Amino acid sequence: MWSNVASCDDIGQFDRASLVRKRCVEAPRVRRLWRGSEFADWAHMSSSSVTAPFGAHAPSPPRAERVLSSSKLLGGLPAPLLGELARSAALRTLTRGEYLWRPGDRATHFTLVQSGLLKIVRALPDGTDAIVAIFGPRESAGDAAVVEAGAYPFAAVVMSDVAEVIRIEARCVLAAMQADASIALAMNRALLGHTRTLHEKIRVMSAGAVPKRLATLLLCLAERFGDELEGGEVMIPLVVSRGELACLIGARVETTIRVIRGWEKAGVLVTEASGFFVRDVNALVEHTKSVDAS
Repeated sequence: MWSNVASCDDIGQFDRASLVRKRCVEAPRVRRLWRGSEFADWAHMSSSSVTAPFGAHAPSPPRAERVLSSSKLLGGLPAPLLGELARSAALRTLTRGEYLWRPGDRATHFTLVQSGLLKIVRALPDGTDAIVAIFGPRESAGDAAVVEAGAYPFAAVVMSDVAEVIRIEARCVLAAMQADASIALAMNRALLGHTRTLHEKIRVMSAGAVPKRLATLLLCLAERFGDELEGGEVMIPLVVSRGELACLIGARVETTIRVIRGWEKAGVLVTEASGFFVRDVNALVEHTKSVDAS
């Protein structure tokens, strides 16, 4: 129903087309159509069994397979393979600030984000943390360490009030990868996606002054997670604190707050309980193109 025109990493500069999704006339007013089906399945399973593995103890194995098929990592795999992988999967629910793993932990499971946000953080010598990347619904985190059968270099911390993740035993996925090339291709796509996420981080940090970095970040988040409404506005359903935004763009919290307040007064952006409502996408695009004051 929808197709991306371009990704944040595929274009030299942001333009309106990079955020627009083409729709059929019967599509609802928001983009993320899969939330009405697969996400309902996720919610049903999480309410009935938080930690039980998929398979014998899952409410519905076919539903579990549909959930896995909605992920970017495993989407498109044949149904028999999804059924095998579903039997080695478990659902976990965590709250804000909880660690999914810490630096040095062995990477023994692939991790798919069902709902909420994870941030990958690196501890700095001054005792603060730097946010290396964030991962949201349908995305996988920590894949490279799992493929290498190594240890996680950075920590994964829950960034939202609640996050639900699926963890699949690495040995099952890696064994299946040896027997079926489609899993190897899916893994390659996931690792390339992580590379694009890193490129987005570089793009944000090298954008220029704080307004340009913040505008670039919001446009990247809109591309990955945003819902475009009928009037052209974009809803980014991510609850991110001002401090986390400042950390993501390498700025002071006070400066970040000042920029956001200016955009709110100008009618460019509205901060809501459910995330960020971008009322004027073109204004953010123009901020990414502006010339920094000398």
